[in-house]
Amino acid sequence: MRGGVVAKITGQQKKLLRLLVEGKTPVKSRDSLLKGVWGRRSEFVDELYLVQLVYRLRKALSPVGLDGHIVTVPRQGYRFIPVPYTTVVPPAAEPVAPRESALEQARGLAHVLARLGMPISTSSNLSALADTGDALHIDESQGLVSCNGIIAKLTRFELRLLIVLKDHGEAVMSRQQIIASVWGRDAMVDENCLTQLVSRLRRALHPLGLDTCVSAVPKVGYRFRPQTGTAARAY
Repeated sequence: MRGGVVAKITGQQKKLLRLLVEGKTPVKSRDSLLKGVWGRRSEFVDELYLVQLVYRLRKALSPVGLDGHIVTVPRQGYRFIPVPYTTVVPPAAEPVAPRESALEQARGLAHVLARLGMPISTSSNLSALADTGDALHIDESQGLVSCNGIIAKLTRFELRLLIVLKDHGEAVMSRQQIIASVWGRDAMVDENCLTQLVSRLRRALHPLGLDTCVSAVPKVGYRFRPQTGTAARAY
């Protein structure tokens, strides 16, 4: 978690991140990282697997702005540019029966979201919210959007705009069509309000890598073009 954004990483990525962040030696050698991540199997693991793991970790940390903090040191290894961080150690818990695991996962997710200032219920549906893979998932009742294991909170109008554009497929919607769908046909809303709302929606979707999905069509309006595979930003 960083700056109100939650990034999800795998077990191997977590081991690698801890090895890079912790310890007195700034530069971690490739051998030490291989042994730290793969243990006894490291002698059978090619360095290419470490390079790939570093790449995936950087990509996973991109939403929280830490991808550039993992630096390659030529002919030596890797180092992590320090940032203030805290470690949360969960209390020991008793084994959970299989039929209760989904509810416990939902409660855990609800606790995380509550710390982000997101009021949330403990519905068992929440456990699937952060585990939707590359798919875009919208929880209209909670005002939440998730993709790639990252969750963002939208305002009522941001969420409404996203749903309107997404439900329209990849077809272009005129500005007047969007205004009527979001605010209502009788609303006295000018196009500047729509422009500002689109800008806020893009900022809200940025941590999910979906900000470029909302594209402007000059002199016409806007459309939503979903990205295939893992959401990737086009810089």
